[in-house]
Amino acid sequence: MPFQEILDRLIERVPESIAATLTDRDGEPISTRTIEVPNDALQLLGAYRNVVKRHLQQAVEEFDRGEVEQVAFCTSQHWILMMGAAEQCSLVLVMHREGLLGRARYEMMKAIEDLNREL
Repeated sequence: MPFQEILDRLIERVPESIAATLTDRDGEPISTRTIEVPNDALQLLGAYRNVVKRHLQQAVEEFDRGEVEQVAFCTSQHWILMMGAAEQCSLVLVMHREGLLGRARYEMMKAIEDLNREL
């Protein structure tokens, strides 16, 4: 299944989602699907995922040696979720704040499985 198809399906299955991007280890977009988010902003989120993960990993390493698997943060209007994929790729999903965070996380994990098979 092509990357674009996986992102399209993710957007369809997550109510209130407005953008998704898959980026490579260097932060370059592999595939993007956006409804409301400008491409430049979405690409920056994808590019910074590895930086955010690295800093969070350093912050928690004294009490938790586990790998940071997911990052979720919100603004007054949106949720932004980030997950790692194979080959140090990153999946980022943006959705309106009214969206269901648990549903988004579940669907992202399914999308990661599909993406990893393709990578």
